[in-house]
Amino acid sequence: MARYITNLKDLGKDLAWTLLQQARGIPEAKGIDDFLEDKTFVLLFAKSDLSERLCVTAAIRQMRGHAVYMGPEEKWEETVSQFPAALMGSIRYYMDGVIVYGMRASQWQPGPEVDFPVLNVGSMDAHPAHAIADIACMMRYCHDDLRKVRIAWIGAPTGTMFSLMEATMFFPFAMQIALPDMYRNPIYETLASDYMSDITFFETPKEAVKNCQFVFAGNSGRGMLSLEQINRWSLTREIMSHAEDNAHVLLGTAPMKAIPIENEVIGSKNALLLLQAENRLRVYKRMLHWLYEY
Repeated sequence: MARYITNLKDLGKDLAWTLLQQARGIPEAKGIDDFLEDKTFVLLFAKSDLSERLCVTAAIRQMRGHAVYMGPEEKWEETVSQFPAALMGSIRYYMDGVIVYGMRASQWQPGPEVDFPVLNVGSMDAHPAHAIADIACMMRYCHDDLRKVRIAWIGAPTGTMFSLMEATMFFPFAMQIALPDMYRNPIYETLASDYMSDITFFETPKEAVKNCQFVFAGNSGRGMLSLEQINRWSLTREIMSHAEDNAHVLLGTAPMKAIPIENEVIGSKNALLLLQAENRLRVYKRMLHWLYEY
């Protein structure tokens, strides 16, 4: 049966930990191998995201595989909804697997029409690769003891946020979340309660970053928030002063979509953007390996 990676919950604790440790064990993120030689993937992107496309394409190419890109302008998402059997049949015949971005993970569950490997590289409700890669970043600075780690999420939610929330079921770190008013939803707190882990919601960024060693810049909500609101939800030196000393900064979304980050914060040695990019490449490679290791 084909393997799927759509969210962390379905992946399970043991496999999530295995992929994390295997990814950390890759000595050179951009190393070359031939594991995917002669395999071709179709990249179905319902939304444009250059950074995600570059990263997953690099992972495929560095494993000697090939990628065919279909962006939102090609209206393929409508075809998935209206003619799933026809499209899936074409994918099954011509391609070896699907990389999907921008569609809810729940739309790509195993079934009679989807019997080929599927990797979700980002949706509104899940981003398992980013969560695992970011946990790898944390472990580098916590002496591999996540029990001591407390992270903050500042800004509008993304799939990465939801996958980090799921990750608290498997990895023993705590999470503190501050969302702009219009993005607050009781469902999120219900999810946190279902996970039975240490997730707390706060009203303001200052409250959320308290006692945290890692601070994630979430989505800016452009188009939904006013300029005044966006400025209130910015990651500044003053906000970071309420976190633990030398707290690290990570991106929870694409750079152009993130809340504003003060230059002195994003340009400091405590910003982990390059390490995030390296670890995401490592995790994608390990996930692609797992899809075909059976």
